[in-house]
Amino acid sequence: MAKKSTTELTLKQLLAPKYWLTWLAMSVTYIVSFLPWSTKQSLGKVLGLLLHKTAARRRHICDVNLQICYPEMSQAERKKLTRQHFISAGKGFLETFDAWYQPASKLMPRVDCDSQAVVDKALEAGKGCILISGHFAPLDLCGTLIASHLDLHPIYKRQNNPVFNWVMEHQRKKVYSKTIERSDMREVLKSLKLNKPVWYAVDQDYGRKHSVFAPFFGRQCATISHIGRIAKMTKAPVLLLDYGRTETGYTYRFTEVENYPTDDDVTNATVINQLMEQAISTKKEQYLWSHRRFKTQPVKGDPSPYNK
Repeated sequence: MAKKSTTELTLKQLLAPKYWLTWLAMSVTYIVSFLPWSTKQSLGKVLGLLLHKTAARRRHICDVNLQICYPEMSQAERKKLTRQHFISAGKGFLETFDAWYQPASKLMPRVDCDSQAVVDKALEAGKGCILISGHFAPLDLCGTLIASHLDLHPIYKRQNNPVFNWVMEHQRKKVYSKTIERSDMREVLKSLKLNKPVWYAVDQDYGRKHSVFAPFFGRQCATISHIGRIAKMTKAPVLLLDYGRTETGYTYRFTEVENYPTDDDVTNATVINQLMEQAISTKKEQYLWSHRRFKTQPVKGDPSPYNK
C-alpha cells in the first residue's frame, strides 16, 4: 500500500517546537537559493568539506563502496575520491533547494541537452516511457530542469522528517504535474496509460522482497526487479536518463535501452546495473557513494560489508 502524502497535514500540526530547527533550516536554504550560482557552488564545497570531516559513518560507507567497486584503487585514490564525493554532495544539497525555490528558467542557459527527440520518438507509440537513472548529486535540480519541457512523473521516497517531506512535496507539486510514491504501482500504470514518462532512480537497495541479485561492479547486488516487468506488461519503452553537473552548469541525455526487457528478471537487472556503471564512470565523484548499496546480502544472515 502506498504511503500517504504529508501534504494533507496542516501547518498547525507541523509547528510543534520539535520541528522549529527544521523550519529554521528550511528558511536558511530558501534565502541561500537566491545567491548567484557560483557563490552557491563555493558554499556547497565548504559544506561538503565540513560533512567530510564530521560524518564519519557516511565516510566509512563511501570508502567501503569504493573498495568493492574499484578494488584496483589505492587507499590514497579512494580518500581523494571520497573527499570529492562529499564536495559534490554538498553542492547537490544546495542544488536541491534551487530546484524547489527557484524557477528553472534561471538555469536554462547553463543546460546542455540535445536528445529530446529520443523521448519524443519513444512517446509516439502512446505507451508512455520508463526513464531509469542513478542517484547523482544534482538529481533534484536536473529533474526540475527536465520538467520545464517534459511532463515527467518521478517516483519518490517519502522522507522521515515530516516538515522536510511536507516542504518537498509542496515544492515538487509546482514542478511536476504528478509525483508517485514508490510503492504506488497503480499510479505508475495510470501515468504510462496517459502516455507520460515515469522516472525511476534504480540504483538503491530496497531489500530482498523487491529485488533480485545481479552483478554491480562485479559483486552480486540487490537490484529492483519490477522495471522489466512493468515494461513487458505495458509495452512502454525504457530510456536511460544520464545527467550530471559540468564546470559551468548541467547536462542530461536520453538513450533508448535496446532489446529490453527480456523474459528473465536477473538478466533485466544485470542490464540496468551495467547502464548504471557506464553512467557512473564519467562522473564518479557525483555518484552518491554514501548510500549502502550492498547492504542486503545474497545469503540471508551474512554480515553487511559496512559492519565495522
